[in-house]
Amino acid sequence: MKRFFLLVLFLSITFASFAQSATLDIVLSGAKTYIETQLPLGSKVLIIDPAAPGRELGSYAAQELSTRLVNSKRLTVVERSVDVMQGLSTESSYQLSGEVSDASIQSIGHRTGAEVIITGIINGSGDRYRLSLKLTSVRTAELLGQYNVFFQPDTVFNALLANSNPPRGKPQWIYEPLTARTKYETSGSVSGVSVWYYDVGISNKTTSEQTSRTRARQNIQQVIAENIASDIKARIDITSLSVFHGSGIEDTENRIETAITNNIRTRVPSYEALEWYNETGRTDGRDWFLTYVLVRFARRDIIAMVEKTEPVVIVNNIVRQMNINPPADERDELIRQLTNARDRALEIIREGLGDN
Repeated sequence: MKRFFLLVLFLSITFASFAQSATLDIVLSGAKTYIETQLPLGSKVLIIDPAAPGRELGSYAAQELSTRLVNSKRLTVVERSVDVMQGLSTESSYQLSGEVSDASIQSIGHRTGAEVIITGIINGSGDRYRLSLKLTSVRTAELLGQYNVFFQPDTVFNALLANSNPPRGKPQWIYEPLTARTKYETSGSVSGVSVWYYDVGISNKTTSEQTSRTRARQNIQQVIAENIASDIKARIDITSLSVFHGSGIEDTENRIETAITNNIRTRVPSYEALEWYNETGRTDGRDWFLTYVLVRFARRDIIAMVEKTEPVVIVNNIVRQMNINPPADERDELIRQLTNARDRALEIIREGLGDN
């Protein structure tokens, strides 16, 4: 998934070695293992094609992941009905963001019998791409897990990507929000840094323009929560904590990111809408609307959100979810690392404020 642009270089270094050796097929195998560790045996899951630069690429990833899960026989993979898949595949919002609204998730679950919906996105460029998946409960719409791994394109990936037919006619910031942030940056006391943070909210198709705009704004909440969670998680080193070795480092890190996201996702900072782009159409005799909004947040508001993250609450949630009883010193060490990671993120964001 999305992150603070100031920390992109740091994350690039962190994951570079893995990205140079992993391919899409390898990270899909890792995704299969992660999903199985997150869900109870026999859970009914529905896999939706990840949003991707090309439809064939997203379909391939979903089919390969489905095949791996079916063959392991630990989970029940719900057959993807044509109407559900066709409805999502034609939505530009999902193809760009990998986001499905809570209402849509519950509707899809009701229609298919799925207990968990797996959605995601494949994005990147050059020799570095990322697969991001989300596991969402149909009953509660709770985020149950996140899987985020970088990989390197191979022959199969490049062949699928070559069939990409990106939509035309929309503003560039819809497809490249990081570029949009650069476009709107203003010079400050720190070169290349402003007092603002930018991102894009995207709605699903609705029957009302007002509802569509509201949902586009609401999607920013999840975007910001995931940005913060990803950056904080990247600064934690749990390899020295023996209590997590049995569960695997990657699994534990993903649990940490999910716990951080859930800890802060209800806090939405104030923002300023810079640009709107609306689409409209008619399907089966009904008008629909699709809205994109480019917004900016004052970094002071982002700082307030980061300050409210609670390392103790996050650690308690992780321990409860993993059903473990770590020694007091290891629990305290993870709390200390989370606190330091949060404080370091705060320092970097504050550097952009200067005297403005």
